[in-house]
Amino acid sequence: MHTRNHQFVSHVKHHLAQYGMRLVIGRGKLLNCGGYRCEGYFNEGEKIIKIAKQATNFLETLVHEYCHFLQYINNSKIYLKSDKAILMVDAWFAGKEFNQEKLEKAFFIIRAMERDCEKRAIKIIKKFNLQIDTKMYAKRANCYIYSHFLMEKTRKFYAYKKSPYRSPIVLKIMPSSMAVLSHRTIPPKIYSMLESFTI
Repeated sequence: MHTRNHQFVSHVKHHLAQYGMRLVIGRGKLLNCGGYRCEGYFNEGEKIIKIAKQATNFLETLVHEYCHFLQYINNSKIYLKSDKAILMVDAWFAGKEFNQEKLEKAFFIIRAMERDCEKRAIKIIKKFNLQIDTKMYAKRANCYIYSHFLMEKTRKFYAYKKSPYRSPIVLKIMPSSMAVLSHRTIPPKIYSMLESFTI
């Protein structure tokens, strides 16, 4: 790992420690997080950021989860609103029924919260001069935000049969900045492309 990247990891550890939290590096490529498998997560209740040591995008995942921590300590309004929205969507994935309008609003809040997080992440990458291509990061970030539209359609947290996040044909059509309002609408071309990965 590059020296600047090491320095960033140390910064995250120290910043978390100031709030009685810690960085935990898990073994393997994926972690268990609330019944799902993921590369990393921030949990304010457990007071940790946990990242899989062999995650395909270790540093990018750390930046993303660190930005959720920043949302938390900054009392971000959209982050605070997302708590109830996430609980509702998780319950819906598990089979509980909800009013359609409320469910759509919950997904919108989650997408908006994730976009806010990704915008922060781009700033952090630039601030710490990390060895991360910001345009490629933004493409994957927008793909992740757009994926929530597929979650809403399939009623699954992870609906893909194969990952679109490293697919050249998917990344080619993804916006390369966070200026696009990916939390509001999904272009038909992108929706069709992502949907093809669920089959």
